[in-house]
Amino acid sequence: MFILSMSPVAFRLFGFPIFWYGILYALAILCSWAIASWTLRKLKINSIPIPSKEEFDKFMINAVLAMLIGARFGHVLFFDFEYYIKNPIEIIMVRNGGLSFHGAFLGLGILLYWYHKNTAFSFKMMTDILCLAGSFGLGIGRIANFINQELYGKVSASDYSVIFTLVDFLPRYPTQLFESFFEGFFNFWILFIIFRIKGIAIIGTGKLSAIFCIIYSSTRFIIEFYKEVESYTYFNFITLTVGQILCIVLLICGIFVLYFNDKGYRNQNSEKTND
Repeated sequence: MFILSMSPVAFRLFGFPIFWYGILYALAILCSWAIASWTLRKLKINSIPIPSKEEFDKFMINAVLAMLIGARFGHVLFFDFEYYIKNPIEIIMVRNGGLSFHGAFLGLGILLYWYHKNTAFSFKMMTDILCLAGSFGLGIGRIANFINQELYGKVSASDYSVIFTLVDFLPRYPTQLFESFFEGFFNFWILFIIFRIKGIAIIGTGKLSAIFCIIYSSTRFIIEFYKEVESYTYFNFITLTVGQILCIVLLICGIFVLYFNDKGYRNQNSEKTND
C-alpha cells in the first residue's frame, strides 16, 4: 500500500503556486507535439504533401485551445449540467476542476474538420497523426490526475491500493495510473508498432484513429467500474457511468470506421483484380 502525501504544488514563483498538474500537462502537449512533428517528417521524406512547420505549429496552438474549450464544455454538458445552469459563473472557473476527455476529443474533431475544409490536407491523415501522438500525451496527463489526487478509485483492500491524503485516509484503487497505462502508454505502444510495421501507408487511412478509439473506450469502460464517480445513468438492472456511455459511443464509432475502411479496401482490390 502506498501513501500519496506529496503536495500538488511543485514550487512557487513570485508567490504564485505552480502546480504539478500544469507542468505535466504542458509536458504532455510538448511530447505529443514532438511525436506528431516526427511523424510528419517521415511523410515528407517520402514526398507526401504535409503542412509546413509554420502551418502545423499554428494548427497545434489552435488545437490546444480547441481541446481546452471542448474539455470544459464537455464536462459542463455531460457531467454536471444542472449545477452549471444554476451557477453559470463556475463554467469559466477552470481552476476548480472539471475537464472531459470526450469533450476535448470533440473539440479537436471540429477543429480538424474546419482545417480540412480550408486546406488541402486530409482529415484522416491529421487524425491518425494526432491520435498516435496524443495517446502518449494522454498517458502523461493521467499521471497529473494522480498527483492532483482526483479521479481516484473506490475503496480497496488490494495490496496496490493508494491512500490519497488530500481525499481521506482510506485505501483506494489508483485508477489514474490504470488509465495512464492502458488509455495512454499501452495505446501508444500498439499504435506505434502498427505504424512501424505498416509504414507511412497506414497514415491517412483512418485506421490508427479507429484503433485509438477502440483501445481507449474499451479500457476506460472497464476501469470506470473501479473509479469513484458521481454521475450515473441507470438502465433497468444495469448501472453505467456517464463516462461509460460516452465510451460506448466512441467504441461504436471506432469499430464503424475500422470496418468500413477495411470493406472499402477490399472492394478496391476486388475491382483491380477484375480489371
